[in-house]
Amino acid sequence: MQKEYSIQDFLEVKATGSPSFSPDGSKVAYLSTITGTTQVYLISSDGSGSEQLTDYPDSIGFARFSPAENKIIFGKSEGGNEQTQFFVLDLETRKTTDITRRTDVRHDFGAWSRDGKKICFASTERNGKDFDVYVMDVATLEKKCVFDGGGWCAAAGFSLNGTYVIALQKHSNFNNDAYLCNVASGEVEHITPHEGHVVHMNPRWLPDESAFFFTRDQDKEFMGLAKYTLANKSSEYVLTPEWDIDGVAIDNEGKRLAIIVNEDGYSKAKFYDPLTLKELPYTLPSGNITTTHFSQDGTKLTLSIGDSCRATDVWVMEFESGESRQLTHSPQGVPPEVMVEPELIRYDSFDGLSVPAFVYRPKDIPEESKLPVIINIHGGPENQYQPSLASITQYFVHSGYIVVAPNVRGSSGYGKTYMALDDVEKRMDSVKDIVSLRDYLKTVPGVDLDKVVLMGGSYGGFMVLAGLAFYPKLWAAAIDIVGIGNFVTFLENTASYRRALREAEYGSLENDRELLERISPFNSVEKIQAPLFVIHGANDPRVPLSEAEQVVAKLKELGREVELLVYEDEGHGLAKLKNRLDAYPKVVNFLDGVLK
Repeated sequence: MQKEYSIQDFLEVKATGSPSFSPDGSKVAYLSTITGTTQVYLISSDGSGSEQLTDYPDSIGFARFSPAENKIIFGKSEGGNEQTQFFVLDLETRKTTDITRRTDVRHDFGAWSRDGKKICFASTERNGKDFDVYVMDVATLEKKCVFDGGGWCAAAGFSLNGTYVIALQKHSNFNNDAYLCNVASGEVEHITPHEGHVVHMNPRWLPDESAFFFTRDQDKEFMGLAKYTLANKSSEYVLTPEWDIDGVAIDNEGKRLAIIVNEDGYSKAKFYDPLTLKELPYTLPSGNITTTHFSQDGTKLTLSIGDSCRATDVWVMEFESGESRQLTHSPQGVPPEVMVEPELIRYDSFDGLSVPAFVYRPKDIPEESKLPVIINIHGGPENQYQPSLASITQYFVHSGYIVVAPNVRGSSGYGKTYMALDDVEKRMDSVKDIVSLRDYLKTVPGVDLDKVVLMGGSYGGFMVLAGLAFYPKLWAAAIDIVGIGNFVTFLENTASYRRALREAEYGSLENDRELLERISPFNSVEKIQAPLFVIHGANDPRVPLSEAEQVVAKLKELGREVELLVYEDEGHGLAKLKNRLDAYPKVVNFLDGVLK
């Protein structure tokens, strides 16, 4: 008989990731959730001597080893407010230094310079709204603005000798530009003039600074790899798989190029010679590979690898031998064989569009059983559900639910045309994709159509509320986590640096207010019939708590069944294990009460 595991067992499954090598390659810094929040750890590259380096109440957002010294830079915010500050931990003295010292400013890390003397980053220091790109001397803390073009900009790294920084300027989440910034002279050159919507990402330089590789989707559906040559100021595609290239890395000697290709939601790494673009025949362990990072001498590579049944862990590959070894072994109290691998299916939506979805089915269920279904909707909306280990999903499946995770129109990973199918006036077509999924469930054996539950976070929370408000008779219950209830109040109250990008996706308050009001679930809240459970963080800078409060208040006024959980030390989601251990058992009890 299969052992029964509790929700706590599933929630306490840990994960590690974001590895980076020490300058000599002997150590690897990484992030892990072992303590219940994400903290920085250190391990020898042979897998021995793991050590916890930080222990804060809040999670660490990133950590990167200096390329030249035994120091690690990391970033963290407080209570989920996303106002990230930078700290440098000296591993010789074990002293941690706050190098940004502006808790009223958000800082987004870019990279170290190769000599370890400088970092580049973007911050809202100038006016609280626009992200400017800076270069900072880590020893003196003196900084210089190298790009202030306005809007949401990012520092995309140094050239290898530190001559240039590339700044990326977002016009929307599906359109941006790149600028070549000369650090010494201050000269700025726009290197990606284009028409229409084009995304440019992941610049990675050749050692002599003559050219760099980057990903883009100009004139293509998917993100291909292009090469920009400084001498003739032009770029051309060099690799164009029929899926998105999500990640790029190149070693300091320019001998190996690594890319991560997102094939139908599964992430795979491939290697090439950067000069000939000939594929190199290295074999990696099975699983989804989410990050790659070369050692300074280029002889080793770190990877983050996991899958639907195994927690993500850090691996190291040795290029000389071609062998890989697992460095970390994240605690996983629920064995992989208990977890369920989802089936990737496609269903036809109302207009004939083929929509991909991952379906998790419980094991060893009698044929005559009729099971409740949870439709789990991702946020973004330009995100993509990918089958990594999802503890809550696996718990529900273990408890007898079927869980379906669709990538409705507007999701990334399926081409730029697919991603644009929900823009502005097309917003409700994505909600219809969820309705069509429920229709598809009629054809799936073992489904109880009277017990279909909606669940989603952020934009997925909007999808949940929209499903309840505009198609009220189809759902038995719903879980809304940090969701948007009213697009007008959301755009008015979201962090000022986010509004322009969100208006590019949803429509603007100036030009599209009538549409935004019409598609806002709050304005049809009286139609909601299904019981609703809402979770929100008090410090959420993306979707303010007021979005949840107004929906819940109105539903209570109408006498509907609704519950609200607010966590004072959280932002856009639940980052702390203690809060997940509090919230999700209450979600389970809520669903048990409604469905059983």
